[in-house]
Amino acid sequence: MSCDEFPFSSTYQSPGVPAANDGQNPAGANGGGECIQTVAAKTDDSSEHLLDDTRYDAPTFNENCGRSSMSLKVNSGSMSLDNFYEAFLKKFRIIDKDRYTLDPGDAWFKGCDTTKADLVCAMAKP
Repeated sequence: MSCDEFPFSSTYQSPGVPAANDGQNPAGANGGGECIQTVAAKTDDSSEHLLDDTRYDAPTFNENCGRSSMSLKVNSGSMSLDNFYEAFLKKFRIIDKDRYTLDPGDAWFKGCDTTKADLVCAMAKP
């Protein structure tokens, strides 16, 4: 098992970076429990889904961070330290403490109704 987080753990915006280390969004008294908490699960068709982690409060969708329990294989994919630094930071020429914006693709989830108890969303290209 592993844990993936957003913002990325190696950024100053990560809840895992304390204010003493220039963290801009340090975890509160819940140690990150204030983030949306999910669990990655593989379905019968081998696709991966994020499910609500019921060990924590239900999401309000106003959280400014997210954490998900998942397999190490899934977590060590595209945003591993090597890929993050080699691909993302170098490609976009980000220097230590540079600010950057990441578009999470909200337009792809316009049909999601976050007021329902069971939230099932399908990504659709805008």
